[in-house]
Amino acid sequence: MRFFLENAAQVGDVVTLNATDSHHLSRVLRCKPGAQIELVSANRVFSAEILSVDDLVSVRLLAELAAYSEAPLDLILLQGLAKGERMEIVLQKAVELGASRIVPVACARSVVRLAGAKAQAKVERWQKIADAAAKQCGRTRLVEVAPVQTLERALAELPTDCRIIMPWEEADGQTVGCSLRHVLTVDVPRTAALIIGPEGGLTKQEAELAGARGASLVTLGRRILRTETAAIAVMSVIMYVWGDLNGEIRE
Repeated sequence: MRFFLENAAQVGDVVTLNATDSHHLSRVLRCKPGAQIELVSANRVFSAEILSVDDLVSVRLLAELAAYSEAPLDLILLQGLAKGERMEIVLQKAVELGASRIVPVACARSVVRLAGAKAQAKVERWQKIADAAAKQCGRTRLVEVAPVQTLERALAELPTDCRIIMPWEEADGQTVGCSLRHVLTVDVPRTAALIIGPEGGLTKQEAELAGARGASLVTLGRRILRTETAAIAVMSVIMYVWGDLNGEIRE
C-alpha cells in the first residue's frame, strides 16, 4: 500500500504523515520503527523508513523509485447517482481501472436525491473510498470526486478536446447511435469522458444534451446492464483499447 504526502518532498527529508495514515500504519498494520513503506509526493514515488510511531508517524525518504501506474488516457467518469453500495463499488473500481476524475451526476431518473449538507457529506465519504482505492492499487495520484452536479454542468466542465462516450439503452447501432467498437477504432484521444446513467437509465433529453456536446451514443448489445456493471465493463474496454489495461506502456 502507498501513502500520499500533501506537500512536495525529496530524498533525505523527514516528514510526518497525517492522522489517518498514521493511525492505519500504527494501529491497523502495526508497523514499528525501522519498517519501510512507499510514499507518493507530487506524483513521485519514494521508499521511506519509519522513524517513530506515536500519534503521528514520522518517516525519512530513502530513495526515489521508478514508478508507472498512471494511464496515458485521461479518463473522466460521469456517473449517474446510484443507490448505496452500487455507487461505492463504481467509485472504487473506477479508481482501480485508472479514472482521472469522477463526477457524480444527478440525473432525471436517479432514485437518490442529494443536496446541501447531505450531498457534501456523501462526497466526503466517496472521496475517502477513492483515496483508499488509490493507495491500495498503487496509483501515483489521488482521484478527485467532484461535487454532485447536473449533467449539463458536468458536460460544460469537460475539456473542449474531450472524446465523450454515452452508452444508452435506446441506441441500436443502426438507426440510433453506433457500436462501442466503432467509436474505439478512431484515433486515440488524450482525454475521454464516459457517461453512465443511474438505475433508471438516461432519458431522451439527456441523450440529446450529450449529443449536442459531441458525445457518441453507443449500444452495449441486447442485454441491459446494471449501472455499476456498465461503468466497470465500459471503462475496462476503453482502458484496454485507449489506455494501459492491455499491458502496453505508451507515453
